[in-house]
Amino acid sequence: MLEALTIYTQAVNLEAPWLLPLCFALIGACIGSFLNVVIYRMPRGLSVREPSRSFCPNCKAGIPWYLNLPILSWLLLRGRSACCHRPIALRYWLVEVAGAAMFAAISWAFSSEDVVTQLLICVWAAALLASFCIDWEQMAVLPSLTLIAAGAGLCVGALSPWLVTGGALLPVDGLLWSACGGIGGFLLFRLVAILGRLLFGHRRESFGMNLPWSLKQVGDDLELRMGELCLLWSELFMEDRNRLTLHGAVADGQGEQVGDLRFSVDAVELPDGRRLELEHCEVLSGTCSGYSAQREAMGSGDAWLALAIGALCGWQGVIFALVAGSVLGILWALIARIGRGQPMPFGPTLILGAFIWLFWGQPLWYAYLDWAERFAL
Repeated sequence: MLEALTIYTQAVNLEAPWLLPLCFALIGACIGSFLNVVIYRMPRGLSVREPSRSFCPNCKAGIPWYLNLPILSWLLLRGRSACCHRPIALRYWLVEVAGAAMFAAISWAFSSEDVVTQLLICVWAAALLASFCIDWEQMAVLPSLTLIAAGAGLCVGALSPWLVTGGALLPVDGLLWSACGGIGGFLLFRLVAILGRLLFGHRRESFGMNLPWSLKQVGDDLELRMGELCLLWSELFMEDRNRLTLHGAVADGQGEQVGDLRFSVDAVELPDGRRLELEHCEVLSGTCSGYSAQREAMGSGDAWLALAIGALCGWQGVIFALVAGSVLGILWALIARIGRGQPMPFGPTLILGAFIWLFWGQPLWYAYLDWAERFAL
């Protein structure tokens, strides 16, 4: 059946090479509109099914279908909501355009494959597009989205094993290759995170004297001051597992016991074992003689992205995405003038590296092998 579908797809592409990319572009624009719902609701713990109709993120009014046309509505409304006339983020339009362009490009680049395989690659790409935007805005990766992408990659490996293996024809070979690529990518990134934490994740400083410290709300962030030193909570706790300890510390109003104050992202444990929730404390202050911080060198969500990338692109794609993502991240930091210590998500550039590999990976890989062979000779 798949062979017949492949022959039919190739025949359509031969007679009208623009038809399937156009159909995929229309589907991609609609999927992009749905992805905007996913990007807004899922990080906030909202259901993507209820309410079934899209609503204005500003005034929460329902949006009728004729004002929710992919790509066109944002342009016709000139980027403003029809209900409250407040600006609609450009991201909504860009995601719909990206969905259309991405689906069309997949249909064009994989025109020799059957429609089912093309649609599965589109599912993979759509899940990563949503992950891109969520990580960009919230600095968080949702494993549920990456598992959808990984599942699509496994299905591609079983239906079109030559795409993921570079030559094997048996479905079981493609499935195993995809599974090994995904699991290998996940483990590689976890290993990088562990080594990074051991080498660079520990920071300790002793003041040699007792200095006043205070923790208070500044804008949307918390600010920790120790003498002249100022640290932002968003920098210290980019991951929930990060920890901060104030040594030889006293907390005003909590007794005179001297010891270690152990901070997590939302609470502090006092030397006597009591736990205070930070949301109930407007200001905390006291004195301390030093501090130590334990931070993750790489977010745990990046390993889930590597799982999804490896399931379709194999271990070579994971390595390429890691290197390309690092280079793109450095370039972006230079262009945007992001200073050292400022939080910056790695997921978006990692995903960009994966998309580069998806469309140009095999030519790049064979060019590298040819170069390596010539260099060896």
